[in-house]
Amino acid sequence: MRALPDDQPWVFDLVSPVAARRAAALARHTALLAEATVSRERANDIWAREGWSRAAENTVQRRLDRTLRGLVSAFVQAEDPAVRAHYAPYAVLFLRWEDRYLPELRASWTHSPWTTKELVLRDLTRGGVPEEQEAALAELIVGALERPYRCKDWAYAGLLRHVGHVPAIERIAELDDDRARFARHVLAHPGLTITRFSYQRWLAAQPAR
Repeated sequence: MRALPDDQPWVFDLVSPVAARRAAALARHTALLAEATVSRERANDIWAREGWSRAAENTVQRRLDRTLRGLVSAFVQAEDPAVRAHYAPYAVLFLRWEDRYLPELRASWTHSPWTTKELVLRDLTRGGVPEEQEAALAELIVGALERPYRCKDWAYAGLLRHVGHVPAIERIAELDDDRARFARHVLAHPGLTITRFSYQRWLAAQPAR
């Protein structure tokens, strides 16, 4: 059974408003990912010569577990609610990083950040939002509606039924565009199942204005 990753408080500096702290965290994160890449190459070499090696795979995973990627994976893969709640702040941190500093995230993520974003939002929609993260996610939802649409933003709509009671969500009533109107529709119908096609179908059904 895989050991859970240790907490890495420094990763929260990835969204620090202080440029020097953010740069230091970004450099550390990038270096750790580079170490994980080297470990992956070594594991692949061992596999090619000798077959699959648990020890080599564990080395790769230990390297990744020291990065935000490993901590987010721990959240998405958690089955125990207590474990899930423990790692939820890292999942929310990933969403904040994408929201605030997208170029830095894209430059330092080893695969598509959009895939990770969709996995995190889907998990939060299906598994629920830990109470301690409700306010932060409500702010992220409103922030996504206040800026131009970004890849996978549609998946935020599924969270509305979990955070509709949070005061920050009331700001959606002040927004006057189709995405905000759709969000208000979702809030009024919390039983809706949200897919990537939900918004377009709703939009097509609206009377011409």
